[in-house]
Amino acid sequence: MFRPNPQSTMMENSKYLNVYSGPTSLQKYFNPDEQPMLPLVELPAKLNPFLGDNVHIFAKMMTALPAQNVKALPALNMLQHAPSSANKTIVEPSSGSTVISLSLAARVLYENENVRAYVTNKTELARLQTLRFFGLHVELYGGPSQPEISDSRGIINKIRQMADSNPNLYNPGQYENEDNFKSHVRWTGPQLLQQLPNINIFCAGMGSAGCVTGTGLYLKQNNPKVTIVGVCNRVGDPVPGPRPAPLFESIAFPWKKVTDAIEEVDSIQSYKYSMELSRHGLICGPSSGMALQGLLSFLTKVKEDGRLHEYADQHGQISCVFPCCDLPYQYLDNYFKKLDDTNFHPIRNEHLLTIDTHLYDPAWELDPADTLTMLHTSNDGHECLVVGGRGPDQTPSHPAVRILDIRSAADFEAHRVYGAVNLPFSTVSSTSISPFEDIAVLEAQWKEGKKILDKNELTALLKNEKPTMVVICYNGESARMSTSILRAQKIKAFSVKGGMPAMARAMVH
Repeated sequence: MFRPNPQSTMMENSKYLNVYSGPTSLQKYFNPDEQPMLPLVELPAKLNPFLGDNVHIFAKMMTALPAQNVKALPALNMLQHAPSSANKTIVEPSSGSTVISLSLAARVLYENENVRAYVTNKTELARLQTLRFFGLHVELYGGPSQPEISDSRGIINKIRQMADSNPNLYNPGQYENEDNFKSHVRWTGPQLLQQLPNINIFCAGMGSAGCVTGTGLYLKQNNPKVTIVGVCNRVGDPVPGPRPAPLFESIAFPWKKVTDAIEEVDSIQSYKYSMELSRHGLICGPSSGMALQGLLSFLTKVKEDGRLHEYADQHGQISCVFPCCDLPYQYLDNYFKKLDDTNFHPIRNEHLLTIDTHLYDPAWELDPADTLTMLHTSNDGHECLVVGGRGPDQTPSHPAVRILDIRSAADFEAHRVYGAVNLPFSTVSSTSISPFEDIAVLEAQWKEGKKILDKNELTALLKNEKPTMVVICYNGESARMSTSILRAQKIKAFSVKGGMPAMARAMVH
């Protein structure tokens, strides 16, 4: 008798198929209980200098959450436990993952689009634009960017007081709201214990201390021998998200009860480890590199003390986990400020960043037949070829389409399109190769084109005519480049594919 495969039955469940449909699709998508577990990925030997000591290091990819950052969990949990926030303006001092996650969760849970981020005026423009991209209202403040939580003069206290005095505001208060760290008791800790029952060390950066506190509480409740390591940045050496150790003293979460060690690390290595993780496929931001750096620092110390074996399981293996908290993209400028050039391959032909800088569009390149049609329609049927100076006696006055021929004067005189104007480029000849095949040719032609095809010069030359321009050269390629220069000046222009030889063949036929 046929018996259904239990595994197949399981895979039919939408949770494992990762499909979310119906009126509550977004709510289900954002609910960790409706999703597959977040990936837990062991680092390769190249990223784990302790593998020879039977230490296995795993990255918990919190970036696989819908909001692509670890703060999605506390944001969801805080708003779920504050249903009154559905009809209020949500206010939070945050310049990154927390307030973005609050904004997303508010829309998903309550269709509430009124989320305001209070952000230090020391914040990079790219991060401010990221907040605006996600629909947040951004309000800047001056003074210290990371004040103590209990400082009555600081922005955290000011926002709390503002919300307390205004019933139309809700301040989640990530540094004081227990639903922050309880989200990790609810979700992160249970996932880790299921995925890695023999976990020995959990290490995480400390911003609000929610992740290290909540995950640590759950793991220690189930196995008191698990070691919890918190990581802080050094004072005056910030990493986006985490905070220096002195600012944690006023955080009421039971992080002191949970953590067995605190590591203080520098920002340069945090960015470096983040970059290396990302280059090996574990794409993550600097706070993730910071967590790995803190873990490696802790392991180094206990190994030097001869105590590494104390953290091993009954099989002699040490299993460590650190979270990858967010993505690197909004911090990219900082990587190039923090890390020296030896970390990056140079950009070849970098000088081209200031040359040939205008757009190209295939629609601006005409076939010769289409060019003839345009000339016939716009210039009263005068589209003949002038050979050796023999042709119509008069140039059409005020044509709707004007041919700009950038070939040499001698070649222009030998044969040209009736009514064309010659603007010879010294860098363009019948033997010139395409500017797109030789950078030196491109640079020379582009610089000359910028001078010759200046809008003011053309206006004077054509006596204030404003016709459509059609550029002709020897092979069509230099004309393509010239067309991009004209278009950048808001001049309607086209080039002829194949240049003058193709045009002549079309006119003969």
